[in-house]
Amino acid sequence: MTTDITGCHGTREIERRFALGFIAACVAAGCRDQPPRPTAESAPPVAASSPAAVASASSAASPASPALPAPSARPLTEKEKQALATYKAALARGRLATKKQDFNAAIQAFTEAIAADPSDARALAERGFAHLTAGDSGAADSDFDAALAGAGDPELRSQIWFNLGLLRDRAGDAEAARVAYANAHLLKPSAATRGKLAGRSTCTVEVRKADLEGADLVKGWTELLARIGAAEGATGEATSEAAARERLCRPDSRWADSPCAGDAPWVFPRDYMMYVHHSNHVVFPRKPDGFLVVNGGHSGGWPAHCHGIRSVSGSVEGGLLVVESTFDGAGAVYDGEVNDEMRCRDGASYRERTFYDARTGRAMVALRWPAGSEADVKVQGGQLVVSGGGCDERVRLNVSASASTK
Repeated sequence: MTTDITGCHGTREIERRFALGFIAACVAAGCRDQPPRPTAESAPPVAASSPAAVASASSAASPASPALPAPSARPLTEKEKQALATYKAALARGRLATKKQDFNAAIQAFTEAIAADPSDARALAERGFAHLTAGDSGAADSDFDAALAGAGDPELRSQIWFNLGLLRDRAGDAEAARVAYANAHLLKPSAATRGKLAGRSTCTVEVRKADLEGADLVKGWTELLARIGAAEGATGEATSEAAARERLCRPDSRWADSPCAGDAPWVFPRDYMMYVHHSNHVVFPRKPDGFLVVNGGHSGGWPAHCHGIRSVSGSVEGGLLVVESTFDGAGAVYDGEVNDEMRCRDGASYRERTFYDARTGRAMVALRWPAGSEADVKVQGGQLVVSGGGCDERVRLNVSASASTK
């Protein structure tokens, strides 16, 4: 079927009821700070209205914090005992403050818990919910992103995805919200996820057709050089097409091979301002009039801003130009300043594929899905076929008469 995404927006009142209902369930079950891994019989009940609209409940269903060794492994050192006590006390204060809807106090307490155990996904998720309810969407997004990267338990991951859905709904992004709820549903189906997805696709691949940046048409090597610039250290005047090609294809001091080595399309990394940051240009030769140039995004990163790594490649599939990027979220989330030191933590990783009309360079559709997902995307008869990861979708493409590429 053709993907047709529509959505609804959650209200603050619904979110408040989710939060209070889940906290009540957690308290009634006796939330513990170092619970054993749950079984079907021992897992605490979850409020019927939500799979975990508040991440506070996740603590009752998640394994012990990985940064603090299990008591059975070896005796704790005094330093570890102190860290564990600090963590447990801060987590308890944060949950109590969340229950009282004192979200500023909750954020401060969860921050102390995270400082005591930086790898704990539960405290990150709980702080993210406090930020969300307090109205700080940016901080909530960073915390949920980091919590997803560190959460191994499927139930906890489902809870985080659900909260991300609430966040995307609040921002008015119906498609991103749908995908978040779909991920939550795939991990742990519930009445709440089914309600959010009623009448909508459960596919975990995000589909974008609007507001996409198209490819630029340039007419030759000289114009391409003017468009993307030369590699670092490539000096000299480009007085001809051959000279422009030589400057563009000269190996950079940080890469052994020429960017023009091998078959097209080619990826030209270029310095971005003054930072350890590269802007990737994906270049597709186009007969008879030059090249189509796609902005492939940045790779590398300025450590103080905690950018993740993006690998970029190009291909031609079914007469379409395709740019694929894989974002590695390692160290991609900024965690503020702790003891006057800037800290980064891991964020969620994902894959992205954007399809362009080979004749006009128009961007037709972009798809994104979490790294590790079983989703698969193929071009088939003028359609994108999306399968796996809860998907069985066909996205129609309006393609112009094909242009020659090589």
